[in-house]
Parts: sequence; structure tokens; C-alpha cells
Amino acid sequence: MADFQKRDPDEVREMFSGVARRYDAINCAMCMGLDRLWRRALARAALDGLGAEPRIADFACGSGDVCIELARAHPSAKITGVDFCPQMLEIAAKKIAARRLGNRIELVGADCSSTPFESESFDALTISFGFRNFHDRQKSLSEINRILKPGGRLCILEVSRANRFFEGAQHIFMGSVVPLIAQIFGGRRQDYQYLAKTTFAYPRPEEIRLMLSSAGFSKTRVRKFAFGLVALTISEKV
Repeated sequence: MADFQKRDPDEVREMFSGVARRYDAINCAMCMGLDRLWRRALARAALDGLGAEPRIADFACGSGDVCIELARAHPSAKITGVDFCPQMLEIAAKKIAARRLGNRIELVGADCSSTPFESESFDALTISFGFRNFHDRQKSLSEINRILKPGGRLCILEVSRANRFFEGAQHIFMGSVVPLIAQIFGGRRQDYQYLAKTTFAYPRPEEIRLMLSSAGFSKTRVRKFAFGLVALTISEKV
């Protein structure tokens, strides 16, 4: 198993820097394009019921796809993308500029466990396939709670541990197929082998609920995709 807490965050940053140019292509290939549908569901969940000009943060924003999806889903939302990898932010900035969304999407380089934002700044916050790589998940959840407004919504789209029926297939797919896809698209096989290991070290839904509760969140609910291999967890700040 990969111990995310023992891996140097600088090594993780370097890993994502190395794969940044091929990140979108690899993700699309290994998810068979379904990641677009999942991001759409994530954006809808985050924006549901929010009024005019909500402020949304997207942590571990990577190449900016969730930020763009949020901007598309709400015509007046203000979005702030946060990531600790400069190379990812460079790609995100180009994509945002190409879509002329620079007036609505701001990008900030920061670690998600310690951000420069004032308390109670955001109406909702999203994380897409990044939470499992956070060095200190509990500290990051506390930081998220700090910057969300009371009643603010946290939406986490992440891999999920399959039930016993699909567990064997998940191990084969994540441990062998995904690294091979990454290699075909020019990524480093060992990087995606590490990411596969973080999937199987990721807490189960009941553990995530406890973590959220400890950080001051409630009303947690989970929506599953892809036979339970992907989960959208939605929770609210108390």
C-alpha cells in the first residue's frame, strides 16, 4: 500500500509536474471519457440551489477542467482554482484563456492544507480526484471548513474502493491496465502504479464520513458511479 503521509509532498508535486502535459489525455483514456460526465455531476452538485454570483473554490484543480465546468454550469459564478503544481496551473491558465473565462476564474498556487483565503469566503468547494493524494487530509478538511461559509457545501469526486464482487477487477485495472495506458500516452508507468496504490489505501465511505464529521461537516451523502468505482461525496459545513 502507498502511505500518502510518508511520501514527500515535493515528490508528489514533481510527479504531477512530469505528467502535466499528458494529464488530460491519460485521464480521458483510462476513464473512457466518462470523467466528463462525472465532472458535470460534480459541478451540478456544488452549484445546486446557490443564488447569484456564488463563490466556488476548486482544490487540486489540476488542468482546470472542473473550474471550466463550474463556469459553464453557472453563468455568474466566480471560481477560484487552487493547486500546488505550477505546471498544472500553467496548462489550466491556457485552457481558461482560450475559453475567455479569465474574468470569472482565478488560479492560485497553494497547498490545500494552508490557503491565503479569508474565513467564510466560499459558498461551495469541489475536489476532483485529488483528495486521495492530500498529505494531511484531516488538516485540509479543517482548512476547507474554515474558508466555507456556514452551510457551505463540500463536494468530493474520488475513486472508491469497490465492493467484494468487483474488488479483483479493480485491482487488475488500477494495478496493470491504468499504468499501461499511461505509458502508451507518454506518462511514466511508475507514477500511475503509485496512484493505483493510493486508490487501495484510500479510506472506505464510512471512514470518510467520520473524517468529515470530525472536521465540522454533516448531512453527508454519497453517490456512486461506474459500479461503485467512483464516488461523489457531498457534505455541508455545520
